[in-house]
Amino acid sequence: MSDSELKNNAELDDSGEAEKTSEPQENLAPANSISEMDPTDIGISHKMDVNPDNQQLKVELPKVLDLGCGILLRIVLKAEKQRSKELFKRLKSGEKVFLGEITVGGQLKIKLNLSLNSKDFVGPGFNNDVFKASVDQLLKKIAPRLRAKQDLNIRSNQEGTILFDIPAGIRVKGQLNVMMMFMELATPGEINMSLTYMKPESFLVKE
Repeated sequence: MSDSELKNNAELDDSGEAEKTSEPQENLAPANSISEMDPTDIGISHKMDVNPDNQQLKVELPKVLDLGCGILLRIVLKAEKQRSKELFKRLKSGEKVFLGEITVGGQLKIKLNLSLNSKDFVGPGFNNDVFKASVDQLLKKIAPRLRAKQDLNIRSNQEGTILFDIPAGIRVKGQLNVMMMFMELATPGEINMSLTYMKPESFLVKE
């Protein structure tokens, strides 16, 4: 995964050494037995429906996702503790954080942003450790598919919202929460990666 096409935001550039992985938070564990939700519940279709005349949408989504996952690894999981906390605070407040620019075809530059949607997070204790555990689990679900060039279960709607239908669940004190990755392409010249918590009851495995 190369950062050669990304101009880093200096504020988020991790120039220090990555911190050692801390011990898992008590009562926090990955949830491996979750089901995929019905995309129609959120107005996303299985068929890609985008405007071919929009240059922005000609960007190869797997490559953007690969690049985005590499950035998340660096600024969320490997960043020094204080920087990680500051980023989480900004995202939790609803801020859209600028990550850098993607250069397409040597000419077209697209801004890459990151946001967090946690309105459907269930239970108390939503903190940076829980957020990092969710991101870690999401990357562990996505990375093998990218490496193997497997289907990323891409869904879209006419408003320019892309869903990578790869749910990643964690349990905090027994409560399931599920994070998924969206990309919003509605604004010309921008791609917003949205880390979104979904309603967990949609993913419960039926006995």
